[in-house]
Amino acid sequence: MPSVLETEEPRLADINGGGPHDFDPGDGGWGGDGDDGSRDRDPSYVPGAGLLAMRLAMVSISALFVTVGIAYYERSRSAVNWQHIHVPALLWLSTVIILASGWMLEGARGALERKDSARYLRWIEITIGFGLAFLASQVLALRELVGEGIYLRHNPHSSLFYVLTGAHGLHLLGGIAALCFLLISSAGPVRVTSVQYQRRRSRTGITALYWHFLTILWLGLFLGLLLWP
Repeated sequence: MPSVLETEEPRLADINGGGPHDFDPGDGGWGGDGDDGSRDRDPSYVPGAGLLAMRLAMVSISALFVTVGIAYYERSRSAVNWQHIHVPALLWLSTVIILASGWMLEGARGALERKDSARYLRWIEITIGFGLAFLASQVLALRELVGEGIYLRHNPHSSLFYVLTGAHGLHLLGGIAALCFLLISSAGPVRVTSVQYQRRRSRTGITALYWHFLTILWLGLFLGLLLWP
């Protein structure tokens, strides 16, 4: 059976790196059957619009975390009720999981470039599973702190942990939702047009960019929690 991502167009250029690349409207992958591609064009599809929206979202999310970080830094300069907490060991596991999930998502992108739909869907499913495992480890880490009697209202440092990890978890849920959308939308017809393939390629790249961004953000948060005085 031909691949879900099979198309009669020449193979598109390889994507390297963790984020999506700009697409050239003059690329042969846009057309159909050697013509100018007008039959395959979708007027509702605007190349680059999704990438621009994602970049703006990333700037907004970064501003949110920087603002919270500055606020807690100023609060930490007062010794009143400020006690350093022991970072749960499960957060080390969380870090390994999210790093591995990014590698798996890149495996999905590679399979998409090779038009191997079975491997593409499998890698997406595994990435979703690792994302859920990351969130589960975060919840268990929070329960560990609660079991030690550390609550949001008792210690500003523990409230920093709850606020930042909680906000990061909510944004990661958005990334998991995007992966689920990729999974569902890929269960389409056996043959797809070049524009459908290009759109799928673009969506996967944008989702990967967001996922890698959250990975880097988590590494920064984790180091901050470890090194916070």
